[in-house]
Amino acid sequence: MKVCVGIIGLGKIGHRFGISPQGDPLSHSEGYAQIPNVTVVLGVDPDPEACRNFQQRFSEAQVYSSLKDVPHGLHLDVVSVCSPTHLHAQGVIAALAWRSRVILCEKPLAINAAEAEMMLAACSAQGCILITNYSRRWTPMLQALKNLTNQDDGLGTPIGACLRYNGGLLHNGTHWIDMLLALFGSVACTYRLEKLSVAQDDAGESIALSWNSGLTAYLIAVRGTGYSIGEGELWGTGGMLRYSAGGQQVTWQTVQPSQWSGFQELSQAKMICEAGLKGHILGAVTEAVQLAQMGGQPTCSGSDGVLALQVVEMARNNKFLQDLRTQIPQPP
Repeated sequence: MKVCVGIIGLGKIGHRFGISPQGDPLSHSEGYAQIPNVTVVLGVDPDPEACRNFQQRFSEAQVYSSLKDVPHGLHLDVVSVCSPTHLHAQGVIAALAWRSRVILCEKPLAINAAEAEMMLAACSAQGCILITNYSRRWTPMLQALKNLTNQDDGLGTPIGACLRYNGGLLHNGTHWIDMLLALFGSVACTYRLEKLSVAQDDAGESIALSWNSGLTAYLIAVRGTGYSIGEGELWGTGGMLRYSAGGQQVTWQTVQPSQWSGFQELSQAKMICEAGLKGHILGAVTEAVQLAQMGGQPTCSGSDGVLALQVVEMARNNKFLQDLRTQIPQPP
């Protein structure tokens, strides 16, 4: 079955990131280009330069500067929505008009949970599969973490986590929220750890997440850097997992007896994953094509995208830790 694909948003993740020096696709367009029997037939972006770059690579595709210019009656099998977040809903509704079987939408799914729920309901009503591209869901990094968090002789009972990121909580922080949800399930409570002095549309914010199991994870925003940060630790009764470089490397330390009688310590770190992000785009677009051909359930669904946004809103609407402290009676 030949699969026809359209891409809304031809910027970095849609097209311009291209291919890594190792040959791995870093954009949706280059991911689709590596899949047999897939043809990219449509690109939409308001930037003339982005459209030119895309058409040079995909000469047979039709390219438009606006969704309203796309001809009526178009039928596509898969559509990637890679436009800015506030335009995701508009892109999804357009893709539904093209009778798409599958829509792969970049993260975060929408600007808020209510809009994301509307998008998911619209897709469900039309029988269209909505995928949220939290791309680490398709990586060796997440599989390595799952292998140890699911083993009785691995992490054991999860106790805590401390993850550090930069960028906005919606745009970047929800990557790590989704990872925690994929590993440990739905949270019981989330709250902010700080109150920002200046309001921003999508600021880096530090939050805490708690599970009924007793696990607490801290997602710490690192601000003021000129470089990307994505690193953290997850610990349990059996040892500690660490990931770095956005998940490119994952190490594992087990609990072992200490030289000091009656104590235990962590072993030397063992590298268990050295190419943790390999295939992060190819995995997502390949699944989108397979779902269009055969149906099934996505690895990271529209519901997962909604849940990540609900966690953010729960944290933002909950009391700040500072506010909670003011309720504690102070000594005279």
